[in-house]
Amino acid sequence: MEDKSIGGHEAALSRGLYETWLNWDERNELGVEPMMAAVKEIQSISTMEELTDFICDTEKNWEIATFVDFENTPDLEDASSYVVGVWTDGFFLGDAAEYKNRTEYGSRRYESNKKLVSGMLQRAGYTQAEGESLFDRVIDFEAQLAGVSLTSEDSMDPDVYQKINHTYTLEELESLCSQFPLGKLTEASGYKEGKKFLVEQPDYLKKLDELYTEENLENIKSYMLAGWVAAMADSLDQEAFDLNLVCDKIQSGAEGRLEDEEYAFEAVQSTLTEPLEQTYLKKYDASKKKQDITRLCKDIIAVYREMLKEQEWMSQETKEKALEKLENIKINAVYPDKWYDYSGLHLDGLSYVECQKAISDFNRERDWKRTNQKVDRDEWTVDTLETNAYYNPQDNSINILLGILGGEFYREDMTREQLYGGTGSFIGHEISHAFDPTGAQFDKDGSLSNWWTDEDMAAFKARAEKLIAYYDTITAFGGQKVHGKNVQGEAIADMAGMKSILTLAEDTEGFDYDALFRQYATIWRELSNHEREYDSLNQDSHPLNYLRTNVTLQQFDKFYETYSIQPGDNMYLAPDDRVSVW
Repeated sequence: MEDKSIGGHEAALSRGLYETWLNWDERNELGVEPMMAAVKEIQSISTMEELTDFICDTEKNWEIATFVDFENTPDLEDASSYVVGVWTDGFFLGDAAEYKNRTEYGSRRYESNKKLVSGMLQRAGYTQAEGESLFDRVIDFEAQLAGVSLTSEDSMDPDVYQKINHTYTLEELESLCSQFPLGKLTEASGYKEGKKFLVEQPDYLKKLDELYTEENLENIKSYMLAGWVAAMADSLDQEAFDLNLVCDKIQSGAEGRLEDEEYAFEAVQSTLTEPLEQTYLKKYDASKKKQDITRLCKDIIAVYREMLKEQEWMSQETKEKALEKLENIKINAVYPDKWYDYSGLHLDGLSYVECQKAISDFNRERDWKRTNQKVDRDEWTVDTLETNAYYNPQDNSINILLGILGGEFYREDMTREQLYGGTGSFIGHEISHAFDPTGAQFDKDGSLSNWWTDEDMAAFKARAEKLIAYYDTITAFGGQKVHGKNVQGEAIADMAGMKSILTLAEDTEGFDYDALFRQYATIWRELSNHEREYDSLNQDSHPLNYLRTNVTLQQFDKFYETYSIQPGDNMYLAPDDRVSVW
């Protein structure tokens, strides 16, 4: 960000936002002024008609929670085309289930957000008691919507895409609500021309329609106020930013503080993702890394070809479909070959909040252009600098991002054993997701399609149930049990990824399996705290990191051979009790 020798519009955008974030003199001078116009606008609403007008005024309500948002998404039934997604707001407690049975996770979310909302409302002229009372009213109001909403556990269900696949025409969409202005909001948001709408949670919309009454006017105003001031906290002055950090620490249990430059970089990365990526790649050539990772992906896909063929429980008919899907997997390695044009975005002379608004408007216009169009499979919709790799079932692609290709995951001077134990294992993991309980529901093009015989699917689910049952026996810490159903997809992928690299290693004479297993353990080591582990255990579809190492390696003979593990040893698992699906 500080290298002024990197030229171009994208670098100027990235550097400009970075410097604007760091301009505390301007941010402190503005104080909370950037949020006050909307606060006063919401406070002044006195009728349902005025409320509807505000909700449907997308200039005035920018970044304000109005229950519903729109964004194009690939059609679940035809991945080649976009449909307009109709998405619902999140909840202050994070998980809809927390409104019925409050856990430690929900309690921390409650404490953190109550402090944040009441603190920000005090900056807007409320007393502490008034701010806290307003927040509690919002929680009570949200509870009514949470009762008909998908929970985090629902979202981790392999059948979640089936659960959210509700499609409507515009006329049918409008008929879902007689009081809430869904049709008017669709038009105001720029999506009235949509031919097909995917509604994630129609029951939420129906409940919202029931609640959209004069009796709830003040509750709805409180809901919008609380969401607005909470969203603005980290974008305003030093006092608001520091309050946001304090509240984050209540939720996460984290201590300390990053340097301002790191927060500024994170802000650029989250809002100007592609310009930042292009700026980075101007300074650091990753073309060789792209070639190497693409080659390794192809090598592991070749291993999967043989792995699928050898599955005795799978019929030839299903194998042929699985192999067809494997051959059509798209490899997105390191960075895209095609970039979106940001020449129409200009941030010169804007405050930090004004920059955010300009970027939001630019992204919205970009999304409008997708309405009713075909999906561009060469367009990436993820941050390549993120430390992540993933499989996208909706375009049948594995995505190995630049951000993860460093440290213990990847170095150009790695031995083959280290490469396989690091990068190779997670490439194998991601390929497996094409055939996990969720990915198995999508065909070679990324459309929801049942390509399994009934007998094969039953056999597959039986194997997954054995894995689920084993994970259910594990106590992670402090009496907290692992939820096998929630982690099944990721656990299956961990084991399949390990099998793929062990198979790949068979062709190398003198291969050092100890080095491979140690590298695999190294990539999953972490320093953590109770809050993070508790939340991961209950809100994440991945097993805890130590289980990703230990349970995965327990499944393979080569691990037992390498360390002479025998019955009675703590890591020993009898062959009949092993749970690898593939």
